[in-house]
Amino acid sequence: MSPKVSVVVKSYNHAPYIHQAIQSVLDQSFQDFELVVTDDGSTDGTPDIVRQIQDRRIKLEVLPRNNGISIAMNSVLSRATGEYIAILNSDDFSLPGRLEKQVSFLDGRSDVAALFGMPLVVDEDGNETKPYNNFNQPLSFPDFKCATWLNYFFYHGNCLCAPTAMIRRSVYTDVGKYDPRLTNLQDLDMWIRILKSGHNIFVLPDQFTAFRVRNGNKNMSAPRTDTHLRSWFEFLQIIKLYKSMEPGLIYQIFEGEIAKNRIESGVGPELLLAEMALTIPSQVHCWFALQLLFDNANNVEAYHRLSDLTGKLDLFGALALWDCNQKLSNANKVLAARKLFN
Repeated sequence: MSPKVSVVVKSYNHAPYIHQAIQSVLDQSFQDFELVVTDDGSTDGTPDIVRQIQDRRIKLEVLPRNNGISIAMNSVLSRATGEYIAILNSDDFSLPGRLEKQVSFLDGRSDVAALFGMPLVVDEDGNETKPYNNFNQPLSFPDFKCATWLNYFFYHGNCLCAPTAMIRRSVYTDVGKYDPRLTNLQDLDMWIRILKSGHNIFVLPDQFTAFRVRNGNKNMSAPRTDTHLRSWFEFLQIIKLYKSMEPGLIYQIFEGEIAKNRIESGVGPELLLAEMALTIPSQVHCWFALQLLFDNANNVEAYHRLSDLTGKLDLFGALALWDCNQKLSNANKVLAARKLFN
């Protein structure tokens, strides 16, 4: 008989933390689970630590090479057999009562497909510390309707903590795999696809998981240069999902903004997306908007507007580069003049 819950853990070079992550699951008050672990080619002995923990419910798979977060997640999900999927990162740990509370909620709410909670943010040693993400944001939402989530994701990005999630396995069967091309925003991509497919997301104020903030910004989601650059590119790809949403849903998502910006009635869904994106001072949103305007331009007015916007929006950073080159050129002229008169 399959277990009620599959706790899925993907690991990569987390030898200092993996034992605590697994033990936090074994110590749960709810015991009808399997613990499915996929090690993504660790080189620090992480799999050996897992093997030392004797419990028949632990199912370890070791990939021969590092494949990346999304492939490792797809691999662990493919082996999960439980009705519910509880996500846990190998450098985090579940708090007491997590599984019991989440199972009880989902058993009583068949309308909820994915249940999230709040993280307890801890440091390397497990002591409470300050977060760098605002995972409390959903608690201020007026409701958890599909349009509310999709509005926030479009304007601000992710606000859900994946290792607090418990998701019905049937949802993954319906929605599909994580996109292996994504490294930083694969979770956001999945949340949007879940909503787009008609499933509901709910958040409780309970703390379910200790989310570890590692020293030196070593978390994949930490505010580093490579993380920012990658996230901007990935977000541009993800918001393209809005183009394939039902027109009725698009108008629901931006109902408030349509009235606020006095958008004329009858505007098509893609042009509406472009108008909404142009209200955001973000190069990513501007890229998205201009591409939509380009793809939908079919009259003289549209051509003129596109020409005007592309002449104003510096998406390539060309003006900053031009200014830098001018300053460098002027500095070189000064140096040359000094050499001439010395």
